[in-house]
Amino acid sequence: MSADSPVVIGMTTELLDAPWYEGRRRYQLFTDYADCLRAEGAVVFLIPGDTPPTDLPPLLARMDGLLLCGGDDFDLSLLDGPEPLPECKPIPPEQQNLNLALVQAAMNEDLPLLGICLGMQAMSLAHHSELIQHLEDGDAHLKGQEHPVSAVPSTKIASLLGTDAIDVRSFHHQAIGKAGDGLVASAWSADGILEAIERPDLAFALGVQWHPERWPDSDASRALFSGFVQAARDYQEKQA
Repeated sequence: MSADSPVVIGMTTELLDAPWYEGRRRYQLFTDYADCLRAEGAVVFLIPGDTPPTDLPPLLARMDGLLLCGGDDFDLSLLDGPEPLPECKPIPPEQQNLNLALVQAAMNEDLPLLGICLGMQAMSLAHHSELIQHLEDGDAHLKGQEHPVSAVPSTKIASLLGTDAIDVRSFHHQAIGKAGDGLVASAWSADGILEAIERPDLAFALGVQWHPERWPDSDASRALFSGFVQAARDYQEKQA
């Protein structure tokens, strides 16, 4: 692979199916994610939401980084947890299994990994974190609520965004209660919501609860995607 080869980022997609979505079973992904990665010089490809985990090795071999995108809700009953609350909209089992398998595979290879919203929750559940199924003010969080987030000093996300409070936009009603085994809680909102987690023993394994792609022109969003693509570029050079 030549030194000027573009970095390649794989991105997850949603799998839309009954009972939550009408019509034929299909994939979905908002274009904002790809736009943010392309702005940093990356080439992207989509991973179908029902990809069997057994199909992942050849896909992972072609990636320099993995972006776990947002979506609906995890079904904790499939992980020996409680049944979904009425406010939840569980994703299909295939999509849930795929996301968890991707987290494990990426971390086994130290492949740069960025999780956004559902993606952060996938990273967290793969490490046995606690998931809050519905926040008390979850309806407000679903509406693109703007609010400040502060990074914890000496963390990966602090190195990218600094430790001063930044404004972000949230579209979620679930949240991680506390970081699981091997994870570090690395950013918080003013109301006590865990906003970022990371694996400090890996080169770049970071999850954020907010949606940076929904505010692409903010300094924080650009810094986050730039740091992720740079980590993918470093990974590519090591593989070469």
